Amino acid sequence: MLWKQWLPSQWTNLRFLSLAFIVFAFSVIVRFYYPWILSSYPQYFYQNTPLLNTHDSYFYAQGAKYLLAMLQESWQSSKTATIAENLALMNPPKSADEILSLLSAFLAFCLPLSLEQIFFYLPGFFGSLIVFPIMAITRNFGAIPCAFSGILSAISVSYYNRTLFGYYDTDMLVLVLGIGIGAMILRIWDFLCRPILDSKYARNYAILFALCAFSLGFYANLRYILFGYILILSLFFFNALRFFNKESQTILFLSQILLGLNLILILGILYPKLHWIWAIFGFFLGFVVRYLPKFFYSKPLFCFYYVANFGGLLWLLLPLLLKNNYLNPFFLKFFQDSLESSEDTQSFHYLSVLDSIAEVSKLGFMEFAYRVSGGIEWFALVVLGFIWLVFKDKRFLIFLPFGILGGFSLVLGLRFSFYAVPISAISLGFLLFKAFGILESLHHRILKFALIVGFVCLSVLPHLQHIKSYVVAPILEKSEAEILESLPKHFSTPNDFALAWWDYGYMIGYFSNLKTFIDGGKHSGRQNYPISLALSSTDEILSYNIAKTLSNGESLESLFATQGIRPTLEILQSKPKHTPTQNALFIILPLKMLEIFPNIMRFSSINLDNGEIPKNGFFALSIQSVGEKIRFHNGISLDLTSGEVVAQDFHTQIQKSIDLKNKTTRIFYEKSGLVAVLLPNGKTLLCAQSYLESFYFKGLLEQLDSKLFQKVLKNDKIIIYKLL
Repeated sequence: MLWKQWLPSQWTNLRFLSLAFIVFAFSVIVRFYYPWILSSYPQYFYQNTPLLNTHDSYFYAQGAKYLLAMLQESWQSSKTATIAENLALMNPPKSADEILSLLSAFLAFCLPLSLEQIFFYLPGFFGSLIVFPIMAITRNFGAIPCAFSGILSAISVSYYNRTLFGYYDTDMLVLVLGIGIGAMILRIWDFLCRPILDSKYARNYAILFALCAFSLGFYANLRYILFGYILILSLFFFNALRFFNKESQTILFLSQILLGLNLILILGILYPKLHWIWAIFGFFLGFVVRYLPKFFYSKPLFCFYYVANFGGLLWLLLPLLLKNNYLNPFFLKFFQDSLESSEDTQSFHYLSVLDSIAEVSKLGFMEFAYRVSGGIEWFALVVLGFIWLVFKDKRFLIFLPFGILGGFSLVLGLRFSFYAVPISAISLGFLLFKAFGILESLHHRILKFALIVGFVCLSVLPHLQHIKSYVVAPILEKSEAEILESLPKHFSTPNDFALAWWDYGYMIGYFSNLKTFIDGGKHSGRQNYPISLALSSTDEILSYNIAKTLSNGESLESLFATQGIRPTLEILQSKPKHTPTQNALFIILPLKMLEIFPNIMRFSSINLDNGEIPKNGFFALSIQSVGEKIRFHNGISLDLTSGEVVAQDFHTQIQKSIDLKNKTTRIFYEKSGLVAVLLPNGKTLLCAQSYLESFYFKGLLEQLDSKLFQKVLKNDKIIIYKLL
């Protein structure tokens, strides 16, 4: 055990767990600031619970909703008979196989909480669990540095953003599981110096291997963290081989760990759907691995086993890495669900969806330092602390993969930054521990206390300030959820289709049980192109025929490939045939989509032959309004009384202003190419006249051909049409 001189005299397991639960409670409590602020905005509450704040949340929510209905139906609950009957008519959603969906449904089934409450509060509680493995890792630093590390790990800027209440995604347990595996490895390693029973060794191995298998089932890309552990442990193993006679116990331990980790990782990659079986297998493997014949761990035999397994891992992982480019810094297409499939490698030049996702934008170094540690000065201390820590105890090198993945955010986007948070918390906790030793010579207790408290408070303060300022709006409002949920009650069946942009795919599926053509897991440039064309086209017949083509299971791309782009579009612009279809098709137009509409247009305005993208017309949303004076970015202002637009380099007048709420139009200067649209949410849109000719705007203005499109539902947030 290291640094015994600074362990509390009564640092028992009970005291450690009590402190860990206090830190856990603190990290959960500070997260309640967000729903407390939201309580002032009733439009964001649905079923007495705040709505979720990330689009992918409703992917897992769909699966949990389905599983809960099935569970309740099996118990013959009369309250959900209607839900169960409706869900029985449709195929199980893909997320029904996800562990997160299963956990959520099980908790909702067992606890006196609604499914919506589980969705909203689960990320904060599960995400805060990171304090336990972090504090287990830093336990030898002493009570105060240990608690300090736990607090930092749970509330650091980047980690808080991805475990915020309402951020219902796998991120809530990714680091908990990844760091938990590392904590178990260190725990077993520590036991090498203790005279303990083999049964206790076996139990720790069983927990470790089962945890690895469960982690791979929960989030498949933890395979890269696990592979990183294997690489670092391999370095220790081959280094220890040089001192075989002196460190045979260490070699035996490393051999057993590598044997189990390699086997679990290979099985998890080859047969990912059997994760529960591998978890059980891993548990029993832990009891077996200690009792394998000693000759198995002989230098030649184990080296042969290791090389064979390691080669197998590379053979499995490298194609996966190069295929989805998830973690490859040399290929910027790394989202598995946004990857262009191999079928896209033909002559058509589609716009990559990566160009439209903020999370994949490169992160500046200063922003990276702030998100990981609270500021550049604290990041410098993190680097110093980690180097010092590794110099004192090289075993902490096993956490290096988290730092590498976190550094990818400088190239691949901000979502990777939260991987570096655990290293930051451990390093600063170690520095605080060393500070106790340095300040030991000071006999002025008040000064020592002030220095320690100052260090702790100053390092935690940036993260607390971020929590106070980071209040994100849910991705939809109560009225949007209600209108979507009313669709299956009055107009649709579970197997009907909805045409909408991919951002809204999962939430449409959750609230209305409709099938969508694109969503958060299916939105490559090839898949986005026809939806973008239907929404941005100035020809309603073209939009109608595209929707019909998609609902009939046909691919626009296949038509382009066989008939050519221009001939296909000419055919689709011809008079539509009102052919009956088995399932209805609805077009869902959220008003909120207006903010990203120019970006939506880019997916279909691209020239498929050469990849050129024409420049969009002028488009700006107001940032402030005072009476009739409207301000926009770049110093642009609009006077609604006179219709004058003033900017630094031009002065003109709008053609007209359209008030969507009051349904009034006011003409100013008919030769102008600019129009102002007064939105129901109080904002004003100033844009080129050409935007108003698109299908989306015609739908918002209720100017679509009633012979082709029937308006079925409308409120101030969403308007829904049905194809006739």
